[in-house]
Amino acid sequence: MTRLPLEIWREVFGYACTDGGYTGASLALACKLFYNASLPVRSHALSLFSLRQVELFLAHAKGYEDRYHGRRLRIYHLLLSFPASPPSSPSDLSSDSSFGENSPAEQWITARRLREQDKAAWDCRFLKLVPRLLELAAPHLRTLALLQSDGFVLPAMKPVLPRLRELTLLVGISVIVNGDEVFDGGGRSSVSASPPSWSRSLPSPLSQTPISVTPSPPTTSSRFPVLERVHLICGRHRDFVLRDTLTHLPRLAPSLTHLRISNTTYTHEHCIPAFLRAAVGLPGPDPHHTPTALYAAESPVRAPFEEGDGGVRALLPALRHVLVHSVPPPSAGTAGGPYKEYMALTGALNAISAACEGTLDVRVRITRSARAKQRCWEQVVETHWLDRIEGGHGCWVGRFDCADGAARG
Repeated sequence: MTRLPLEIWREVFGYACTDGGYTGASLALACKLFYNASLPVRSHALSLFSLRQVELFLAHAKGYEDRYHGRRLRIYHLLLSFPASPPSSPSDLSSDSSFGENSPAEQWITARRLREQDKAAWDCRFLKLVPRLLELAAPHLRTLALLQSDGFVLPAMKPVLPRLRELTLLVGISVIVNGDEVFDGGGRSSVSASPPSWSRSLPSPLSQTPISVTPSPPTTSSRFPVLERVHLICGRHRDFVLRDTLTHLPRLAPSLTHLRISNTTYTHEHCIPAFLRAAVGLPGPDPHHTPTALYAAESPVRAPFEEGDGGVRALLPALRHVLVHSVPPPSAGTAGGPYKEYMALTGALNAISAACEGTLDVRVRITRSARAKQRCWEQVVETHWLDRIEGGHGCWVGRFDCADGAARG
């Protein structure tokens, strides 16, 4: 074992440490030789499931930097999962001093106040630790998966990840895809621009009136300048509509080539079809009112875009593959209400798919399945994240088997 050169061991460990950190941790415990030889590559693929784990890793990274005279660990693939609510202090929630002889209503108010205090403290800790982790990873990070639940809101962040190529967001998409920040020539963020015009004019989810969407264009510098693949998995409650979130994609990820949106439903009837038409350069349902017309008239920032065959400027000119997975509403099978809007959504997506197939070099695929449980999506996202690290296709191939399999699970 000691006869092999250290460089060979590091090559071997580099191929082995692609499972989110489990193999790296095992190597560190095997022997002193493996501990030292695997140290630079153990963090290449990292999965963390709590703020405590983030804190411990940052302490480890600081020790490594001190030990090796400023050299930093390299993180190429990162998965962060925060599916559960922050733990409440048992002494706070169960002590007699908290509730005393209060009425049930007063006890409920007190318990809610304590939970809000716990959440505020957790948020402060989150904003102290996670941005530091992303800043550490930013110079080399290629894939990022952020997992959360519908009932637990993470604080919004605005990370700048210049080498990120693939992003997966499970629920709470606006945590990362947010803001209307403009970057100056040096890439520094400056004063935010005015809210996107299409988000101000978007009707309620139940409105039947067609609209024109105007996503904001990319600026000369973006937070994710080389990002090519984005997978957005909508939550039932927190991503009920995507009126603002999709607006920011052209600016945040101007090089986007692959877009997948999962768990879409009847509440997305207006925003997703309108955004996709603007993204690929298709005219709107009304030929006299294109999806980008309002942007061209009002946007304070101008940027060149390619024109599609319909003469409409594409907001994402590099986009070539779009996958949309939809979930029928619980009232599926009825003639009206949410199901009618859901059918309008799928009809609009099918029309976009047919138009792209005939005129544009863009492939749009649509499928549907029953709604999957949160835990199923967490498993699916982690499986696909690991598959992509090892060079697999992940969620970008097949007939949305991951969504169908998650639904059956």
